[in-house]
Amino acid sequence: MAHNDIEDMLDHLRKIKSRGDLNVVKIETLEMELRFLRTFINYPHALLPDSLVEIRKKAKLIVEMLHSVFGGIPCEYKTSLNVERLVSELQEISEDNGTRLIYNFELNDSYMLEYMDYLDQNLNDAPRYLVRSVTFFAEKINILLKIDGYLRQVKVIQNKLRFLRYLYGTEINSYVDREKLEGMQVRIQFMADNVGQFCLALWVKEDGDDTSNIESKPRYLLCLVVIVELEMKKIFLCELKASKFTLSRTFKDKKLPKGLSYQLHCLLVYLRDKNLDNFPTIFSARNIDMAIEFLLVFLGDIPYHVINGNRLNEILEKVGVLVGDILYVIQMQLLSGSTIKDDASKIDLGTIQLLEKIEDLKAQLERCYKSLKYRPSQFPTVGGLSFLDSLLRKLNEMLKSKTCLDFILKPHIVILEKEFANLTSVFRDIAKVQHEHENFKDLQRRTINLAYEAEVAIDSILAQCNALWYLFCSLPTILKEIKHISAEVTMMWLENIAFKSCSTVEPSKHMPTQHRNLMNGEEIVGFDNDMKRIIRYLTRGTNELDVIPIVGMGGQGKTTCVRKLYNNDIIIYHFDVRAWCVISQTYSRRELLQEIYNQVTRCKDKVDDIGELADMLRKSLIGKRYLIVLDDMWDFMAWDDLRLCFPDVVNRSRIVVTTRLEKVGEHVKCHTDLYFLPFLTPEESRKLLQKKVFQNEACPHELQDVSLDVARRCKGLPLVVVLVAGIIKKKKMERSWWHEVKKALFSYLDREFEDYCRATMQLSYDNLPDYLRPCLLYMGMFPEDERIPVSKLISLWIAEGFVQNIESGRLTEETAEGYLMDLISSNMVMVARRRYNGKVKYCQVHDVVLYFCLERSRQEKFMLAVRGNIQRSDLKESRVSFSFSNELSKFASKTWKSLHQHLRSLITTNGGESLYWNPFSQFINLMRLLKVLDLSSHKLGRLSLDMLKPLIHLKYVALFTDKFDFHGKSHLPHLETLILKCLMHTQLSTNFWKMKKLRHVDFIETGFFWEKQIFEESSKLENLRILKGVEFTLDTDCLNVLVHRCPNLQELEIFFLSKYWRNIDEEKICLKLESLTQLQSLRLFFPLSAVVHLPSNIKKLVLCGASMESTIFSIAGLPSLEYLQLRDLHFIQSEEWCLGDITFPKLRVLKLMNLGISRWDASEESFPRLETLVIKISRYLEEIPLSFADIPTLKQIKLMRCSNNKSLVASALRIKKEVEENEGCNRVEIIIDGV
Repeated sequence: MAHNDIEDMLDHLRKIKSRGDLNVVKIETLEMELRFLRTFINYPHALLPDSLVEIRKKAKLIVEMLHSVFGGIPCEYKTSLNVERLVSELQEISEDNGTRLIYNFELNDSYMLEYMDYLDQNLNDAPRYLVRSVTFFAEKINILLKIDGYLRQVKVIQNKLRFLRYLYGTEINSYVDREKLEGMQVRIQFMADNVGQFCLALWVKEDGDDTSNIESKPRYLLCLVVIVELEMKKIFLCELKASKFTLSRTFKDKKLPKGLSYQLHCLLVYLRDKNLDNFPTIFSARNIDMAIEFLLVFLGDIPYHVINGNRLNEILEKVGVLVGDILYVIQMQLLSGSTIKDDASKIDLGTIQLLEKIEDLKAQLERCYKSLKYRPSQFPTVGGLSFLDSLLRKLNEMLKSKTCLDFILKPHIVILEKEFANLTSVFRDIAKVQHEHENFKDLQRRTINLAYEAEVAIDSILAQCNALWYLFCSLPTILKEIKHISAEVTMMWLENIAFKSCSTVEPSKHMPTQHRNLMNGEEIVGFDNDMKRIIRYLTRGTNELDVIPIVGMGGQGKTTCVRKLYNNDIIIYHFDVRAWCVISQTYSRRELLQEIYNQVTRCKDKVDDIGELADMLRKSLIGKRYLIVLDDMWDFMAWDDLRLCFPDVVNRSRIVVTTRLEKVGEHVKCHTDLYFLPFLTPEESRKLLQKKVFQNEACPHELQDVSLDVARRCKGLPLVVVLVAGIIKKKKMERSWWHEVKKALFSYLDREFEDYCRATMQLSYDNLPDYLRPCLLYMGMFPEDERIPVSKLISLWIAEGFVQNIESGRLTEETAEGYLMDLISSNMVMVARRRYNGKVKYCQVHDVVLYFCLERSRQEKFMLAVRGNIQRSDLKESRVSFSFSNELSKFASKTWKSLHQHLRSLITTNGGESLYWNPFSQFINLMRLLKVLDLSSHKLGRLSLDMLKPLIHLKYVALFTDKFDFHGKSHLPHLETLILKCLMHTQLSTNFWKMKKLRHVDFIETGFFWEKQIFEESSKLENLRILKGVEFTLDTDCLNVLVHRCPNLQELEIFFLSKYWRNIDEEKICLKLESLTQLQSLRLFFPLSAVVHLPSNIKKLVLCGASMESTIFSIAGLPSLEYLQLRDLHFIQSEEWCLGDITFPKLRVLKLMNLGISRWDASEESFPRLETLVIKISRYLEEIPLSFADIPTLKQIKLMRCSNNKSLVASALRIKKEVEENEGCNRVEIIIDGV
């Protein structure tokens, strides 16, 4: 055998070296290599699979060294040694696949002692391997100092290993019953195997290899040494009391090594990841898991302010013993590999004893916290009943969970769930009968606050953030208090106290009301003469550039009036270009210039330099008659920042400025005087009120008088009229309700106009159901005048827990959409833009509503929107929204340190700057309770999933990075929404498929690259509804697997990378999506003639780059298709698109972009329900078929960037004329945008 020949060789080399007349360095190097090889040939059980390759390399190297050494040795030195036989055996090892090194045997005492002797020699050789490599620790500045400290650590390990070997071999073995030594033997072997792996890593390391694992290993090995020492201490104190070592200071209490807690934590994580499925009973596996999880909670967040000094040392010793016991039980199961009854009983008994020790440790820790007092925080009470529902749902999920931390918390959760469920039921009963009793209100406020406290406590324990304090101090106090409140509420409720009824607040409902089709657009009543006058200012008068300042208070209708003017046909045709920009109180000059430039030029290019951007804007306006609207200007400095960008080319260009401040109007005016918008007359107010309340219906005669009375109370303010309409609408046919509202408004009549608006807003807010109030206040998280994407808003509401879905079979998103429609119906949220099907795409709130949300949120401690300067006191809220200006670096260095540990939501707005720092590296522990994290307004550099690992409660993440790395061992188990904008292609890993709660995934800009191997052994994402920005290679198997693993998708966007489609037989490419039966929206980008199989229920389809001939038959017969966009499609056979008998029965919107066709043949039967036709960038299409005039539903034809195509424009106008002549109406709108 090779190991015998190695021993012979080592003996022979020692004899040769002793003569002193040969190359000693060469021989010593060969000796060292042989000693390492001997260790791992004799004891290969600790080898990792990838180590075998390295050992084969070493065997080859040793063969070369043998030839080199013995080739230069005189013959008399070679006697009695068969060098060739050793070389031959080493060559066999270097050529096989490693199976010769893997064989099973038990390490009995003699083997164990020999194994430790070999390792002792390897550690002795370690310095030679460290010093010879200049790249080792190369990233450190002082290499020699670093290596010197490292070598001292290795020497300490060697000395301790040598001493433990001595104690075990001479003092313990043969003196203690073998059964009592089993735990000791397991600990020693585990320690020795780890030392062996460390020695192997040193031995096979090459220059350029990653050394991070080698650098961190000594402290870990010291931890394992401590575990062995603690077991030895127990044996000496219990079994060898007369030993000189027991009587000496060897096992006296001494300070444990620095960093022991961290290393114990690492060891426990390693043991937790072991496969425990083979344990003889679920009971024993659960006990092990619970023990590990509790110890991880302690070690992950040791409360040094509570436990320190000798007490900490004592507890850490106990933890070290417990870790050793866990190691013993797990190794006992793994080594036995059987389910023999005796072994199973032994393991079960070991786990029971382990849990008993854990309970003793918990009791000791609990005593440490007895002297601490629990001080409750102040949480918001708005939407309290909805939050209680959310918490109860969470508690129920935890009761069903099988994770061990949940199991540890289960006794507390059972009580919390019972008490909160009872109290919630009572409070809902009170709300139904509209009781108004101060004692009940106070008890409800306290209950809601305790519910927040309970959630923070539970989440902190799960996130291992000050966990012991919450477990031993906070939760017990919460339980005691909630039981007290429950008893008090029950007693009051049973006594049936006489309550005062509240008639102006409707009982809260958990389901949103069913909505009719709300009226599109903003209703405008009055201002007819004003609009005519302003149109004259805009189209007539001086040829020079003029500014028209429109002045009026908030809620008076300035923006609504100017928006109607902006979209007026006269204005559209009079000006070459138009742009609308909202200034607001806090603004960025660069962003304003960028917004105006993008609208004027219709391009999306971004320019960072303000001077360059201003010059580009000015040049783009020269030679054009332009209209610029600057809405809601608060400071004349904003005008000074912009005015030089607007050239006067003497062609009646105009700028409209709306403002509340007369001094701003005076500052900006040129030729036209300030225009003060008048208030509505009582009759105009009544007309608007009735329109908003009854919409398309007529106001009943019996309500005419009271509606006028209510209208008079609105003081001529359109916003007040709209808000009051939202209140009345709920019971619009009840005359008594109109009088109640009139009476409520009467109490506000003596207030100033601005205060009256706020008071009316308060009345509207008070009449909202409980579940809608947090949804409305959350609008304050967004900047002033922000157009908020509805999909984003809904995802945020869901992540915050505002949405309670109690209707079986209804998606949470649908319920949230109902909430939004309720708020729109109440006239507190406005529609900013609708989708083709009438659904709301963007929404916004009036600034009066926004200020109310901000003020009320601050009072309720619901959330805080920080604008401009940041105060430390601002950072104590649970939800924070930051709007940055130019103080980002200042924020980075100071603000994060002040974040409150209860922070649940963090959103940044007003983008444009990059963050040249990583907030996760230094401050991640301050954000462990985060549910919502949106930093998408600023670029963050490179991030990874591992950086977010501590944030286990995240439900919503939106980030803008250079690159995002999904690889690693972590995933976010509760994540529901993931929005990533990356500048570099990013590859997904299997971690993506572990996030089973994902509902909405959006990869923006470059898309995320998926390869086939990531699908292997992946689970389904059955909750995923939206998936956008996915990129695939030529292997369509990826698509098939995606369809299988995401069966409930409703919206999907896929890019097939064109560079991978070369030399592909396109006719064989088949994209099968028909199994996605819930899919409603699909965007496909693929440059080939592929066959596409689509689900029949699809409503919106965007195709880009495909061959028209191969796809038209796949999409033509789709029975539910309402929206179709064709981009960059090519026609292989001809440049004519002839539809023939092909029909699109339900198509409402058709968009054609950059199609290479010259002729289009279609009939009115091809698109029987078409409402909108959009053609963009069509150089060759000669005309739109005249048959489009016969489509009875056609409303709009829009030609974009087609103004040079005269025949196409003429055909659109001809269709409009044909409709007018045939039907006598002007139902078809023609929009020609030539820019």
